[in-house]
Amino acid sequence: MYNIMMICGAGDQSNYVYNNVSKEFEISKVFIVGDGSRKTFLKRRIRKLGIFKVIGQIMFVLYTKLYLRKRSEKRIEDIQREHDLDSTEIPQGKIEHIDSVNGVRMEQALKEIGPDLVIINGTPIIKSHILDAVDAPFLNIHVGITPKYRGVHGGYWALYNADNDLAGVTTHFVDAGIDTGTVLDQNTIEVTGDDNFLTYTHLQAAAAFRNYNAIVREVLEGDAKFVPPLTDESAIWSHPALWEYVYGRVFRNVK
Repeated sequence: MYNIMMICGAGDQSNYVYNNVSKEFEISKVFIVGDGSRKTFLKRRIRKLGIFKVIGQIMFVLYTKLYLRKRSEKRIEDIQREHDLDSTEIPQGKIEHIDSVNGVRMEQALKEIGPDLVIINGTPIIKSHILDAVDAPFLNIHVGITPKYRGVHGGYWALYNADNDLAGVTTHFVDAGIDTGTVLDQNTIEVTGDDNFLTYTHLQAAAAFRNYNAIVREVLEGDAKFVPPLTDESAIWSHPALWEYVYGRVFRNVK
């Protein structure tokens, strides 16, 4: 039996991954990564993007929580039903909560468990000392077509840029870069007038799962098949500021 572990953030997307893989494989342990220090995170982001952009991003997050989330619930339920996405919570007996994906406990746990495969979902960037802690591949689903839509919200930004044929999802190995690992699979999505910023990721999960368990099996058997990415262009994207979202909504009809 293969030894698979998972490192992820909390939420529907990680539940989808766990429940999809569990249809065919046993996942021995799930490490859920905490938010860490919000103060440290904000300081780092302000240094990188500037305070004006960060304020806009915070305003957008509030908008999604106070307004967009409620309007998305029925559509998300429809996507779950149509694509058999299972959001059932990961069993508590499988879970260990950790503060940092790059901390001492994470490195220790990897060495203790000695997994054959590490499945990643929704974590901060994993540093090389963690990737090198075990002789096992790290496999990630990235909600964007790499390398053009690395970073976050790749599907949204592709639609924003009228790159509809690059609104999709990538399954790839994880390396020390930002979504730069070798590509194993890429699939695109089709959005409807009922979709918006909060529903795209659910469509992307469904697209990734078309081939995901077959890829997991190939990786475990040492027979992973690499594919050329749909584009060689490369860029990193961050959270939209509220005014960017409003511009896209009004002038580009991207919800």
